[in-house]
Amino acid sequence: LAAFAGRIPAAPAADAHGEDASKWSRLPLAPREDEAYAIVSQVNYVAAGCRLFEPGEIADFGAASVASRALSLGYLWDNVRVAGGAYGGGCALNPTSGGFAFSSYRDPNLQATLDIYAAAADALSESDISAEALEQAIVGMVGDLDKPLTPDQKGQRALNWHLTGVTTAMRQEFRDQVLGCSPEAFRAFAERLRKAKLSVSVFGSEEALAAANAKRETPLPVKKIV
Repeated sequence: LAAFAGRIPAAPAADAHGEDASKWSRLPLAPREDEAYAIVSQVNYVAAGCRLFEPGEIADFGAASVASRALSLGYLWDNVRVAGGAYGGGCALNPTSGGFAFSSYRDPNLQATLDIYAAAADALSESDISAEALEQAIVGMVGDLDKPLTPDQKGQRALNWHLTGVTTAMRQEFRDQVLGCSPEAFRAFAERLRKAKLSVSVFGSEEALAAANAKRETPLPVKKIV
């Protein structure tokens, strides 16, 4: 344990968010393009994502996280899981990277689920967020922040904060943003999501992918891996 602790940097990696961050932009990254993989399966795994916030962008990440969580447990739960029959489904926002992703698990649908993702921004902006619903969304998000952790989870979280330079002040700012979330923040998140271009990545049978491509203006490029 002492040997491991000795290898941890003595100072947070603050430069990862400063001038030295440019070195990361030189790393070769996979192109942003749609992907479809044919596998032997009776169900599908349907994902779509985008970079919703740019690196270094100043934004109301706390309120955006509340809206993302509400979208996942509301509209997506009702349409992807309950009505669509998927074993699991939802969306998630990473406040650190700015990445946002939809996903479904053991999903009998494919293109229908992608259509649900595409309509998510409209559904969120058109929903009537009552004071009670907003309070429940905020309380649920705070519950996620304050959920009990095992000792190893606490250690992993503390290590991540240390390595990424996340301070107590930054965590407090995020919490304040969560507590200050408003219906306007939901609409702002929906508008940002509406303008984003989603990249698709799906796994399904050849038959399911062919059926989905028959309904798409731009067919997904299919790669057979199994």
